[in-house]
Amino acid sequence: MDKEDGERGMVQELQGALQVHVGDHLEVPSNGLYKAVGHRATLNHERTRISTASLHSLGMDGMMEPAKELVDEQHPKKYKKSRFRDFLTFLSAKDIGDGKSFIDTLKNKE
Repeated sequence: MDKEDGERGMVQELQGALQVHVGDHLEVPSNGLYKAVGHRATLNHERTRISTASLHSLGMDGMMEPAKELVDEQHPKKYKKSRFRDFLTFLSAKDIGDGKSFIDTLKNKE
């Protein structure tokens, strides 16, 4: 999903490729240099596609925050600290179809 206009775009298929979508786990430590992607599959009755979700994280109470090396006067901290437990609590309390993402709850007001 394009964060600018909220429109979903198609990613070109590359036969035999493995696509890896990184999420909040890269956006937060990079202080916004890398952006999390929104993912939604489009069904195709003519072709088979295999998708596997794999969630990797710190421990339940391990803290995630922007890397100190990427925060200074010109580049203020863009995200609050969070734990994997916070993420799971968010997921269990929200309707996935409402369009809100966990990363949005971490963003500091500019």
